[in-house]
Amino acid sequence: MLLKYAGGMRLWLSQSPFTASDRRLIMAWVAALAVAALLPYCVGPYALSTIRDAMVMGVLALRYDLLWGRTGTLTLGHTTFFGLGAYGFAVVTVQFGLAPGIGVIVGLTCAAVSALAVGYFLLFAGVRLHFFAIISMAVLIVVQQLAMSWQSVTGGDTGLLGIPGLVFEVGDHRVDLSGSYGSWYAVAIVLLIAICVTWVVCRSRYGKVLAAIATNEWRAKACGYNTSLHLLLVFVVSAVLAALAGCLMAACSGVVAPDVFSPLLATEVILWVAIGGRGTIGGPVIAAVVLTLLKQTVSSYSTQWWPLILGFLFLGCVLFMPNGLSVPGTLRTMRRTFQQGVGKAQLLRSRRAEGGR
Repeated sequence: MLLKYAGGMRLWLSQSPFTASDRRLIMAWVAALAVAALLPYCVGPYALSTIRDAMVMGVLALRYDLLWGRTGTLTLGHTTFFGLGAYGFAVVTVQFGLAPGIGVIVGLTCAAVSALAVGYFLLFAGVRLHFFAIISMAVLIVVQQLAMSWQSVTGGDTGLLGIPGLVFEVGDHRVDLSGSYGSWYAVAIVLLIAICVTWVVCRSRYGKVLAAIATNEWRAKACGYNTSLHLLLVFVVSAVLAALAGCLMAACSGVVAPDVFSPLLATEVILWVAIGGRGTIGGPVIAAVVLTLLKQTVSSYSTQWWPLILGFLFLGCVLFMPNGLSVPGTLRTMRRTFQQGVGKAQLLRSRRAEGGR
């Protein structure tokens, strides 16, 4: 039985031959790994912690790119599972005094069970498109109100303080990842592994199935694929990935508040994926890190400017960069805009010439 399932898994994850773009991408990952290893020795502790927190948001962006960029499932409440992971870790470690490893397991389990329940009743009922997005936003608001009102467990509006870092007991050894360097390497390793695994899955045969569902779900269903089951699987996996980002955020910052369920954060995640390029895997992660650092820089001067800048960025992305900042998509958009401009100019000159006659 195990050999049967292993053979099926091997078939689903079978890879196509590497291309030149794949080799360039692998080289970029090797360079990113080298930068992650050397950066703690080049910057101070404060800058290192700032970049680390931005990389945690990169894990969250990767989660949403997997769901929206690969399956075309748009949600407005994807930070629900990010907050569940953070609160699950915080409640277990602060309120019950258990080990951080148990907190991570509880946080991931809460997100997985919630995503399984919500996704099953929505996806198998045929809820798609804007209906799915609106209901996901409603779930986010409900969970946010629950976090604010259940003060004995969640701490209410104040949240939970004094959350311990990542400290694990492995046999007789104690692995301490709570310091600035340890937490940096923990976040960097989790992000790089998540990117590599996502890339391998997306370029496999299963990734082609997800692309077919995103292109035309009814046609994929007619080919014999259980599209609701595949969407549910990706929805749960992406929720677990978001919860992992929430656990890292809680362990690194030491505090969790109801702001993790903020609709503004959900809007930012959509913008990260839109600017970075849907389905590019690495693009949304880079956009998340850069825009998070930009947000922290702008907020240091005024907290009122960032929502305005965020709105302008969102409008500019929708109007001028529908494919994100990926080089091929940007070049196609620029070429299309140039051709339209040239065509309008030629039409205007021809009309003027006919009027002069």
